[in-house]
Amino acid sequence: MNSEERLRFVVEELARTGRVGVAELAHDTGTSEMTIRRDLDLLQSQGLVRRVRGGAVGVALRGEVIPFTLRDKQGKEVKRRLAAAVAELISDGEAIALDNGTTCLAVARELSGRAITVMPLSLHSAVVLGDSARTKLIMPGGEVSSPELASYGATAEAGVRGIHFDTAVVSSCAALPAHGLTTNTLADAAMKRALIESSARVVLAIESAKLERTAMVTVAGPDAVDVLVTDADADAEALEVYRSADVEIRLA
Repeated sequence: MNSEERLRFVVEELARTGRVGVAELAHDTGTSEMTIRRDLDLLQSQGLVRRVRGGAVGVALRGEVIPFTLRDKQGKEVKRRLAAAVAELISDGEAIALDNGTTCLAVARELSGRAITVMPLSLHSAVVLGDSARTKLIMPGGEVSSPELASYGATAEAGVRGIHFDTAVVSSCAALPAHGLTTNTLADAAMKRALIESSARVVLAIESAKLERTAMVTVAGPDAVDVLVTDADADAEALEVYRSADVEIRLA
């Protein structure tokens, strides 16, 4: 595993078990205990773990969000492939609603310079898309969270619902088929619902591991999605549930 993959593995193990050991992590990742200790020190400096004798324990409670900067570093190649696949679904001239989060930031990078109209829910994405005069930006207004720089609240939701979009590109913290799209906060769930309900087509761009998880707040069921873009490691049974809801599957 490279550094990004190890950090992601550690965070996921902590989310699953609440505690990790240096020796076990070294064995599972095929690296040295010294390297694992450095990884744990880095995660502790970012407020994600607390070092204890022989390992670390998680500090994030259910419903708390992993910092944006760490998530943006995780799975960059997978997110790039997902974003490229999403961009192929978008035609010039479309009006696009673009969710917040690191996967949708990757989509923004792929869409940069396209002759489209976009309402991004993240200032990170707005900066990327605003570099080209060919792309028309519409901002939803409202409050902005930190460090996500994501729009939320009643004003932002009204801004989304005031426009009819051709396509909403949505991501989510989790999308276990039995629970549908779920996320960590009520405010984020409300914004995602507004995107879905204001769009003629909904594209869900999500890493395959998230199809096996659930988060705290329900957004929508699988039948709210028109196209699911995920990676080739996706669980076959999970994909079949989405197919049974008439969702088109695209593997990147």
